[in-house]
Amino acid sequence: MPAPSKRDRQNARKFVRNRGLRTRLRNLSKDFYKAVNRGDLENAERLRNISQSEMDKAAQKGVIHPNRASRSVSRYDQALEKAKSAS
Repeated sequence: MPAPSKRDRQNARKFVRNRGLRTRLRNLSKDFYKAVNRGDLENAERLRNISQSEMDKAAQKGVIHPNRASRSVSRYDQALEKAKSAS
């Protein structure tokens, strides 16, 4: 069996390095939507701001696509506005 190519080795290193950041983004998203569903708008707004910052950083580093970051933040804003108008 031949040795892995340089690209394979680079991908393996990037996967390990980026896994924690992707997990953090998913957890922030889950926490945000839980707060919105509970009606805890103050906490939801705080989580939205943290999430936007983390998404933008991840997009800059190439961990996620910039359009994905933008789409996610837009959906957070929509959910927050809907919750505010409902209460």
